[in-house]
Amino acid sequence: MADFLDRLPEPQRRFLQRQREMALTGKGSGCLSCAYTYNGRHVREDLNIIQSDADGRAQTVLATLDLLDDASLPVGEDGGYWTYIRKEGDLLLDARCAGLLGLRSVAGPLDRTSLRRLRRLYRAAGALARLRRWLDIPLCAGRQTLLLMPSCSEGQPLLLTASVLKRDEGGRAQVVSGSLAPFLAGKAAPVGGTDRLLLAMDACSDGLWDWDATTGKVYYSQSYLSMLGHTSETYPADLDSWVRAVHPDDYEKTVNMQMRVAASPAEGDSFSCTYRIRRADGSWLWVLGRGCVTSRDSGGRALRIVGMHTDISSLQHDRNVLEKKIRIDPLTGVYNRYHLDGLLQQVHKDRGPLCILMADVNGLKMINDHLGHHAGDELLRTAAQQLLKHIRQEDCLARLGGDEFVMLLACPEEVVRKRLAVIRAALAVWNADGGLPLELSFGLASSDDGSVPPEVLLRQADGRMMEEKKQVRAASHARIRAWLEARTGRKVPVDDPRL
Repeated sequence: MADFLDRLPEPQRRFLQRQREMALTGKGSGCLSCAYTYNGRHVREDLNIIQSDADGRAQTVLATLDLLDDASLPVGEDGGYWTYIRKEGDLLLDARCAGLLGLRSVAGPLDRTSLRRLRRLYRAAGALARLRRWLDIPLCAGRQTLLLMPSCSEGQPLLLTASVLKRDEGGRAQVVSGSLAPFLAGKAAPVGGTDRLLLAMDACSDGLWDWDATTGKVYYSQSYLSMLGHTSETYPADLDSWVRAVHPDDYEKTVNMQMRVAASPAEGDSFSCTYRIRRADGSWLWVLGRGCVTSRDSGGRALRIVGMHTDISSLQHDRNVLEKKIRIDPLTGVYNRYHLDGLLQQVHKDRGPLCILMADVNGLKMINDHLGHHAGDELLRTAAQQLLKHIRQEDCLARLGGDEFVMLLACPEEVVRKRLAVIRAALAVWNADGGLPLELSFGLASSDDGSVPPEVLLRQADGRMMEEKKQVRAASHARIRAWLEARTGRKVPVDDPRL
């Protein structure tokens, strides 16, 4: 870098050093755009801070250098850059960006007059609203791509990209920068060409598709076919190939959604969703699908849509693992209160027969105090394992915390009472074998017609479980005390306050 700066005239060297220092130390907006002379050539430098340390100093920087033949480039031949600083509410445009928007080709903030002119020239309201919603999402994706469609057929679509350069402590975007560039001609372009390549480079390096809605033909790139394990022979170049491969459960949010976007600009000109698609071997692949309408006819119907597929299987796997950790009690391996609360809301909507069976482990504190918490943990795991033997796949067993478990059973009370009798008999057999004593108290509440809210049933089951616990406490503790004395050889006093 020192060698590079040495080739600049002294005034420009000091100017560039000062500008870069402000950007790299976090004193600027995180984006630098300036022009200078280098080896007798006019050069434009665009610098963006991608990552900073805790003090705001740049750690990762992305910069581009362009040769300028004249003081400014003709509008439409190249893209421009913009930066939005949320705290000040300023949207800063460089000269090329302003020129592309049909505004005065001078770098500076977008004022109200220019914004009104922009909205007249482009159908920008929906795109800007989506961009604002994206900025409000904590830890939103670091990159967004939108398409600005002109209000008249003679106008040129523009591709807008946005990247988060700085976030606040809550993860909300504070500084955003991006580019604005001509996208495609206002009429349907032939399938293929350099415009598709540019879009692919701007988005990602995975599977590319290009749908010509006038003919129904779809171009699937080689990387797209390879991702699915297909060839052009096994995956014909038409829309039905994709439709047939989409998972039935994801059909509405993918196929139907894309058809709505294609049918009318009222649904927007771009879309993004995650879904499953069938590979050639029959397995399911999780993908992130994105697309943009590049042109429409006079009636608003899409003539062409271009998009990308990104393989997110590993990300989805990580998400599933995390989701499982969030919903599973780490000690016993059954569901936790978080999962139970969500399930209770769902079953209330279904309005079918519902029984809630509460179970409480008697004498857990006595086991903890006399044998240690490792024994108490083992007792809880044993309780979970014994209860799991008596529920169906569609039922739910959850640990509320401490020594309480809940069984959620979508069947009539008569069926559950028979099942409870089987559980009690199995516990008697377990305790007869002389293992760690497992004494449970139960409480049952039911609503065969689904009219009673689940949270009411939960309170009823808890109250009935406490009633049974009081009734059996003395006998249950006596059996546990006898087992402890035989196990440890130590006398457990009858008046032990821990009982």
